[in-house]
Amino acid sequence: MVNPWGTLHAYGELLTRRPRPLAVLDVPDEGCAHELGRRVGILRRLAPVTVLAPEGTCPAALLEAGATNVLARSMPIEELAARLMADQRWVAKDKAHTSRSQEQDPLPRHLLPQQVSQRVLLSLILADPEPWCCHDLTRLLGSAEQPLTRAALRARMPRLDPHLGRLGLALRRTGRWGRFSYMVIPSAGLMYRHA
Repeated sequence: MVNPWGTLHAYGELLTRRPRPLAVLDVPDEGCAHELGRRVGILRRLAPVTVLAPEGTCPAALLEAGATNVLARSMPIEELAARLMADQRWVAKDKAHTSRSQEQDPLPRHLLPQQVSQRVLLSLILADPEPWCCHDLTRLLGSAEQPLTRAALRARMPRLDPHLGRLGLALRRTGRWGRFSYMVIPSAGLMYRHA
């Protein structure tokens, strides 16, 4: 699948496919180089990431941000394909060594919201136990050129409450002055155990 940044369907696939696939972040030019490390770090929370980078990109910074590999977009297509296949094999082999407890099954469909944006947002916050910064969520859920507005994100988050409640979970928002973090915590009554 080839999808632009921010495509909800693509995030849904990364979050629900087992084992998790390799995400290839194709960066056509240096226009977003200043933000590339941040995007790699965000996408890495969903799946292993290989970056196809333009000439002049510093691979060390992207590897430090969590990239599995950084490949030059300008390399011959045969070599690029072979390296991507090698990355995919390495990720599959690495996943074979991951314990079952570290790889959660996706939620049953009847527990997921009907609306795609809510379903992906719920899956995102359940996929990683670490808090999600509002800036990371707006970057992830917006387009490559324009992040989702924080006002739109603030409006979407409370809509997850009924779905989280059915799972025996609640959403905790912490922070102030324009920087909030969202984290899922257990609520008073546990109705469903996600294992």
